[in-house]
Amino acid sequence: MPVDSSPSWLSGVPDSWDVGKIGWHYDIQLGKKLENEDKSGGYMRPYLRNQDVKWWDINTDDLAMMNFPPSDQRKYELREGDILVCEGGEAGRCAILESDKDCFFQMALHRVRPRYEDYDPRYFAHFMEFAKKSGILSADANRATIEHLSTEKLSEQTITIPPADEQEKIADLLDNNRRKAEKLTEQLSKLSSEVEELLNNRIYQSVTTGVYNDANLTQSGVGWIGEVPEHWEVVRTRFIARLESGHTPSRSNDEYWEDTDIPWVTTSDIKPFRDGRKVYLDETENQISQLGLENSGARLLPEGTVFLSRTASVGFSGIMGKEMATSQDFANWVCGDEILPEYLLYVFRSMDQEFDRLTQGSTHQTIYMPDIRSFKTPLPPLEEQREIVNHIEHERERLWELINKVGQTIDLLEEKRQALITAAVTGQIDVQESRGDEIESTL
Repeated sequence: MPVDSSPSWLSGVPDSWDVGKIGWHYDIQLGKKLENEDKSGGYMRPYLRNQDVKWWDINTDDLAMMNFPPSDQRKYELREGDILVCEGGEAGRCAILESDKDCFFQMALHRVRPRYEDYDPRYFAHFMEFAKKSGILSADANRATIEHLSTEKLSEQTITIPPADEQEKIADLLDNNRRKAEKLTEQLSKLSSEVEELLNNRIYQSVTTGVYNDANLTQSGVGWIGEVPEHWEVVRTRFIARLESGHTPSRSNDEYWEDTDIPWVTTSDIKPFRDGRKVYLDETENQISQLGLENSGARLLPEGTVFLSRTASVGFSGIMGKEMATSQDFANWVCGDEILPEYLLYVFRSMDQEFDRLTQGSTHQTIYMPDIRSFKTPLPPLEEQREIVNHIEHERERLWELINKVGQTIDLLEEKRQALITAAVTGQIDVQESRGDEIESTL
């Protein structure tokens, strides 16, 4: 076996291990090129694509079909235990085929098969996860607009090769750790979702029934609102906040897009508001010029205006932190003396059910302005609005802190798992002498 010089990421491996190129130890075959072929030849077979291969999981249900004539079948037919490595997309992502289903593969995937029968394919998959997530594989990938991993580059990637019995023990250790981590991550993610749902319920309850439990309730007559305290009003939103639509200056006039200094809210500004954490928008990704503003239907709206996305990303809302204009993708509300912008914001963030009812279109979803003009809002006295806003913001801070801690725990769990993989495939732990639980406890 040729001897490979140690790359920088190896500080030394046990004497019993080999260090070499993947191509020395594994047979690699790139899948068949996808073509517009005659489908009447009788050789249509199910095949795997890049999207069917996730880390440690391969979807073999409802596969696409392609012609694989007899001359191709031996070359591209898969068998149980084969390793599939993504050529593009998240280049290097891989999983092991654990099904004996009749199946082939296309050019978006490499089929990797050990050259030696006693090699454990699970060890290779764990090594690939280390190589991909540590960055040593990405450095060897071809980059254009999309990352690609050629057969040559994959073959040239350096790999550590323990003796076969150690490969199995390392794979057992890492498989066990992965299953534990996946189970715990699933539980933590569920907890995070439940806390977020609890927060949304708290917001809804606060803007519909208030923060006091002793109020007498009455039916509002509005489906999404339900019951409200008897001393509250339920009014059309446009009666207490001036409704303004946005506009886009003509793209054909360059002057409208030169020397821009007016913040202009577009759907590209919505992403930070999607999870409900962000309240105020202080900077926009795009600006327009004064000339563009003057020669369009756009208007400069005051600080404190509540904006609501009504197309594409329907139903997301925020408050302008300073004067801004918006595109036509927004309905904007300039609050009057009877309603606080923060209270109106939380009303909108409680209206998902209503937005779902009013949204039209499958490809291009929209809430049309006539429906927006019909919005109704539960309206407590102004002082009670302040109490509701203060209560919601206290709950938001408390519950988001919990959600953040859950997220940090998930990140730490993944960090420890990657550290264990790194230690295992670079020979930094002795799986022959130590029990798996002892090794895990040290990381």
